Amino acid sequence: MNADTPPVTGTFLAALARKECKAIAKALGNRKDRHRGIHEARKAIRRLRSLLALVSDAVGHETAKIDIALRNQAKRLSALRDSQVVVAMAEKLAIGDETGEWAIAAQVLAVQRDLLLETELNKDPAFARRTAAIGDIAIVFDKLRWKRVSQKSLQLSIKKSHRRVNKSEHDAAEQGTPASLHRWRRRVRRLRLQLNTIHALNRLAGSKIQTSDTHKSKSAKALARLADQLGWRQDIQVLRAALKTFPDPRILASLRKRLRLETKLARY
Repeated sequence: MNADTPPVTGTFLAALARKECKAIAKALGNRKDRHRGIHEARKAIRRLRSLLALVSDAVGHETAKIDIALRNQAKRLSALRDSQVVVAMAEKLAIGDETGEWAIAAQVLAVQRDLLLETELNKDPAFARRTAAIGDIAIVFDKLRWKRVSQKSLQLSIKKSHRRVNKSEHDAAEQGTPASLHRWRRRVRRLRLQLNTIHALNRLAGSKIQTSDTHKSKSAKALARLADQLGWRQDIQVLRAALKTFPDPRILASLRKRLRLETKLARY
């Protein structure tokens, strides 16, 4: 059997899915740095969902339920991740801030972040339920019909993702709303992760799947830069929302003023 046959392709991707499930469980079990663990768990969930989208047309409708389960797990971690994002953002803005107001904001937000984490761990000690849910998802992944996945089906999926990115970019340019920009970022990030998967498949399993688009701006590296640029603007929005409950009104006005400036300076 040569490397171009569907079973080899499917076997490689099935092993990759198992690896990501283990990565999620390991990240959730990170007791030394819970916030980093949450960040890594969400990243692994994104990689797993991007892989699922890559094979869904070939494998069949069974992927829909798995994707919903993964999306729910990501949502359960989103508030925790956002609470860390706003602290990191405030710490960045504190650099060079002679007023010291952003340093104060970072300290206040860090306290709120830690309280939220404590609350969530009280509800789900050691994130045991979340980890068990990922274990159940891994079992379902193993039962998918991976033999149906072929180089041709992956090629079609990549083209589909390129089209979705192009459409969302067009919509964001026309609408310019936070929702449209967020959708664009999600699709950019998903395509980048899918391209990384295909590149690994080509390199390690001897496949020859083409991933190029008509625009060089859609390379994996270019997509990573674009996702970061879009992400900065989204993080500003998350921080602005967090300041709605900020307890010190004396410095709130100047904090918001700085965020308005950062929004204007953001490329997207």
